[in-house]
Amino acid sequence: MNAIAANELKRHGILAIEPLLASGPVHIIKRNKPICVVLAEDEYERLSRAAQVNNAVHSHTVMEWFAAPSSGTSAKEEVDRRLDAERDSWDTA
Repeated sequence: MNAIAANELKRHGILAIEPLLASGPVHIIKRNKPICVVLAEDEYERLSRAAQVNNAVHSHTVMEWFAAPSSGTSAKEEVDRRLDAERDSWDTA
């Protein structure tokens, strides 16, 4: 991860980030946790364009997913059998 401490950024300003941006996004770390990410302008533009394309396709909210009718065709017993088989495979690993 390409990162810089918030204190380092505070001391040196944008000059501390510029060389790191050549290697990709820069994570700003404060109290040992990432708090934000700085992107190069071209990467930001690419992500913005991709987000606009994705927004053209209807996305569902969590509540819409829960309200949607069930589309599965398996009986409860079949689902339980498949889950049990999968769990049994975990024990042998």
